[in-house]
Amino acid sequence: MTDMKISVLIVAYQAENYIRQTIESVLSQTFSPFEIIVIDDGSTDKTGEIVSSFPQVRYVASEHKGIACARNLAVKESKGDYVAFLDADDLWLPSKLEKQVQYFCDNGSGQIVFSHYENFTDIPSDQLTERQRKVMENLSYPYLASALISKCVFDKYGFFDEKYTYGEDTEWLKRLQFAGLDLSHEIPEVLYRRRIHDGNITLSHQTPGQKEMLSLMADAIRHANQIKSGLGDKNE
Repeated sequence: MTDMKISVLIVAYQAENYIRQTIESVLSQTFSPFEIIVIDDGSTDKTGEIVSSFPQVRYVASEHKGIACARNLAVKESKGDYVAFLDADDLWLPSKLEKQVQYFCDNGSGQIVFSHYENFTDIPSDQLTERQRKVMENLSYPYLASALISKCVFDKYGFFDEKYTYGEDTEWLKRLQFAGLDLSHEIPEVLYRRRIHDGNITLSHQTPGQKEMLSLMADAIRHANQIKSGLGDKNE
C-alpha cells in the first residue's frame, strides 16, 4: 500500500490489568507499524514487566509527570513520519491503521485523520456508577486517541501544554482548530474502543466547569495566535 512509517505511542501508568491486551491489538493490525513505543509514566505495578515481555515494543521508563509530559516524550522519541496515540487500557480494531493509511493515500491531503470510536466496559451493567453510565453514553468528536497524525503537525503547532494534568488533548485540538488546521478528516467507522473502568483519567477528574473551559479555550487561542504570528513555543 505505502511505505508510510507509523509510530504507535502508548502512555501507561499503573496499566498492568490492560496493557497486554492493548499491545496485542496493535500487533494484530493488518498494517504493521514502523515502531511501537510505550512510555511508562512512573508505574509501580507490573506494567514495565509486561511491556518488556514484548520484543517488538520499545519500553521507555520515565518519572511520573502526567499524561501531557509523557505524550510529549513519546512524540520526541518516535522516528516515524506519522504517529498514532493509544491509551494503555484501550483497543484498536485490526483494520484501524490500514484504513487510515488508505484514507491519506486516497485523499492526498490532510495532516490528521480521525475515526469513530465506541465505549465499552467489563463492569456488569448493574454495577456501573452514575458517572460511569454518563461517560459510557458520551462520545466527543474529534477524539485525539483515534487519530493518525502527521509528525509535522507537532513541528508547526507545538506539543501538549504540560501544565495540564487533564484536558491537554482538548486544548491541543482546539489550538489546531483556531490556528486553521482542518480537523474534518475522519473515517465514519468505529476503529477505536475506549474502555471504561474505575481507573480512567476521565472518571478520576471532575468534569471541567465553565471557568476551567474558558481558561482552556483562552490558552488554545493564545497558542494559536502565537503560531499564526510565528511566535509559537514548540516546547509547550
